[in-house]
Amino acid sequence: MNKPIPSVTAQDLLEARPVPNQAVRSERSGRGELVLKVALKDRWYLKRPLTLLLPVRRERGYALDRLGEEVWQACNGRHTAEEIIDRFARQHHLRFHEARLSVMQYLRHLTQRGLLVMVGPDEAGRRGSGAQGGGRR
Repeated sequence: MNKPIPSVTAQDLLEARPVPNQAVRSERSGRGELVLKVALKDRWYLKRPLTLLLPVRRERGYALDRLGEEVWQACNGRHTAEEIIDRFARQHHLRFHEARLSVMQYLRHLTQRGLLVMVGPDEAGRRGSGAQGGGRR
């Protein structure tokens, strides 16, 4: 039986803490960009003898620009999404709601690619983080 998917509100997402996937490794490219690399899932067709004949990528890389790197560095599990957005808004002279749109879309992008997970306030409290975000809506 399938479990029902819990509903998540915008406030829940603001209070969540972005945490990097432990399988992600980072390195600098020749141009100085931060590149995040994550292993690809094994596929049935990526077995011998085909892999002996064709080059096969075992991981995928995502190059981050300066703003992306700034957000990525803040995603360490200690800051809520709201705190990251606040900092981003201050540093780039944006209103909170403008920054929220950009940062949340970027966090969703990283999450969809398996680079980040969003840890809700309940899970973060069990891990010892404890601090709660503010109350913007």
